[in-house]
Amino acid sequence: MPDVPAQPAGEGLTQAISAAIVKLYGEVYGRGQTTASTYINDNVVVCILQDMLTPGEQQLLANDERQVVIDGRIAFQADKEDAFSAAVERLTLRPVVGFMSANQTSPEIACEMFFLAPHPADT
Repeated sequence: MPDVPAQPAGEGLTQAISAAIVKLYGEVYGRGQTTASTYINDNVVVCILQDMLTPGEQQLLANDERQVVIDGRIAFQADKEDAFSAAVERLTLRPVVGFMSANQTSPEIACEMFFLAPHPADT
């Protein structure tokens, strides 16, 4: 029987989720230096990203185009919702039943929030 890699847990799981979300941001925006922290509480996973704006978005902000940046971020999250959810499902081994996303430009903060199906033992 082939070796099955151990599923991350605890701090390893939150770090793996942070890395997966940062990777998705990097694939779309070409940036990998975003700082991320992930927290899990029961059926909720929250990933907070900082310093996530691109130089182009920062230029838009300098030109007082905040709403253009926010609208672009909303479109990004809507387009990538399935990829975000799949990454969290793969790492937690639980279905994502809800997803919410929010962005702020000053300071640069984004929040990706996932609602997980209850553990089978909880139902």
